[in-house]
Amino acid sequence: MTINASVLRGAVFAALATPCLPDGSLDVAGLSRLLQRIVDGGASGISPAGSTGEGAMLSSASRVALTEHVRRLVPSGMPVISGLPLTTLAEGRAELAALADAGASAALVAPPSYYPLSDDAVLGLYETLAAVSPLPLVLYNIPVFTKVSISPSVVGALAAHPVIIAIKDSSRDLEYQQQVIMAAAGQDFAVLTGTDTLLVASLTMGAAGTIAGSVNLVPELASGICRAFGAGDLALANSLQERLSRIVAVCRPGLFPAGWKAALELAGVCSRTMAGVGTPLSDPECAALGEALAAAGFAVG
Repeated sequence: MTINASVLRGAVFAALATPCLPDGSLDVAGLSRLLQRIVDGGASGISPAGSTGEGAMLSSASRVALTEHVRRLVPSGMPVISGLPLTTLAEGRAELAALADAGASAALVAPPSYYPLSDDAVLGLYETLAAVSPLPLVLYNIPVFTKVSISPSVVGALAAHPVIIAIKDSSRDLEYQQQVIMAAAGQDFAVLTGTDTLLVASLTMGAAGTIAGSVNLVPELASGICRAFGAGDLALANSLQERLSRIVAVCRPGLFPAGWKAALELAGVCSRTMAGVGTPLSDPECAALGEALAAAGFAVG
């Protein structure tokens, strides 16, 4: 089941963490518990193998296998937007085909991260990929990791492509996001924020929804914000935003996304083990995180 931009309006997707066993392999039981938590918390969809999911630390085969497990474990019809950190166009085409076969609804595609890219290069990259993609594409703007910022003018041009349905913006730059919303105005295209702490601000500017890491731990908060905002209850939306921002702030220790994985361990969902060569929080850091979460109003254990 593929999706279009209309599905993303008001949507809350989990930027899914990837539960790992001590040997680094996928913890399927932990994944099942995590997905159940997210679904029960009111999320609209799942986005595996993005930044919170350590997608760039996983092999292409592992990302595809993760997507297969997610599709099998979530309710039928729930959208799954799978992360694809591009390296080459040929590998990207092959992975898109495999993700489609695995049951993905769309692909969240980050540009290659080693060399600088001009606007023309970014435009040509996505146009070339979209021309052969079996899945709708969601642009991924996360310059802190890719060192590539997808310019608003390029987003505006790509928004007219029928295969390119959205952008996830994790720049934490509201001026940039506003320019993107303006550039894509009038197109069947959704702007999603990846910044949990700016969800109300982003919705106020015209963003459609979010793909966020906090949805792993406290899915009811982002879901509640979007429902309250949609109902015009800004007081409730802002109250929930304050609670969410406090929790996000205390889940930032260590090298991302170590704090989120440690919080999930404290919540009894899955291990803090990182994918690849990532470094998990130490026992003392985990203990401090538990105390900080409790002080922020989240009951651990």
